[in-house]
Amino acid sequence: MLILVYMASTFFLDQPALAQDDSGLVSFYVSVFDKQGKPVEDLTQAKFEILEDGKQQTIRSVHFEKATPVSLGILIDVSRSMGRERTDMALSWVKSLAERLKSPDEIFINSFSDDSQEVIDFAAPEDYLEEAATHLSTGGQSYTGLAVDRGLIKLRDSKNKKRVLLLVSAGLDKAGPATLEHIARFRCPIYALNLRGSGGATGALDKLKSLSMKGTALKVYADQSGGNSVLVDSSNEAERALDSLFYDLKNQYRLDYVSSNSKKDGKLRRVELKIMGGDYDMRYLRKYQAPRR
Repeated sequence: MLILVYMASTFFLDQPALAQDDSGLVSFYVSVFDKQGKPVEDLTQAKFEILEDGKQQTIRSVHFEKATPVSLGILIDVSRSMGRERTDMALSWVKSLAERLKSPDEIFINSFSDDSQEVIDFAAPEDYLEEAATHLSTGGQSYTGLAVDRGLIKLRDSKNKKRVLLLVSAGLDKAGPATLEHIARFRCPIYALNLRGSGGATGALDKLKSLSMKGTALKVYADQSGGNSVLVDSSNEAERALDSLFYDLKNQYRLDYVSSNSKKDGKLRRVELKIMGGDYDMRYLRKYQAPRR
């Protein structure tokens, strides 16, 4: 049996992202799915094993939480690689997502190309202003790293402990090392919806480039943060991706473990998660930065 695992953070961004107190307790969320993509909600603590920098850690508790409040930052690519078709698809998808969420969830929306601009400030999903997002124009290059950096900063103003970024893009930018360092520091999970679509000669070239996701900003940021990047060609595929994303956002196991490393040295620490009893495929935050004194 194959199980997909997603690990999210339970922190405020001005604190250690994997919440860690003076006793060395580290907390994070884990979402589990079987081979068919169905959620698995009945795993016991005995099934989980945690290693930090190769050393086994002591698990304090594992329990399943439902309907977790989330603060979601949505970053919409409006570069020329998107075009009108993909931009309209992105806006329709974001509207559907907002309709599924409800208070105390909250969302904000930024658009990005050469620069990153606020479209909608933090708001309850019920107050989502569709009109504010319908007049986005496309143009310029896609600077995804800048958008992610500003999105992480913006999330510091959110009210919920669970904080997530969502990228909706044509996926043509490359990942930058500075942004990867910020992801390790802030440890906020990043999801990405890669809209391939079509759009004349430019769209056809963009589609060929996006067929290989390896090394693109969307996939690298998602993989390193513990999120997921999904390629879609149509609105139907986008809706299926929405089902998976919504479940991940709201329903997870919470796992607490005691770190054997109590140093507050600001160094990167590698976390390895295992679920015993089978052959598993796991998605989770690969590294986090320890707190500083």
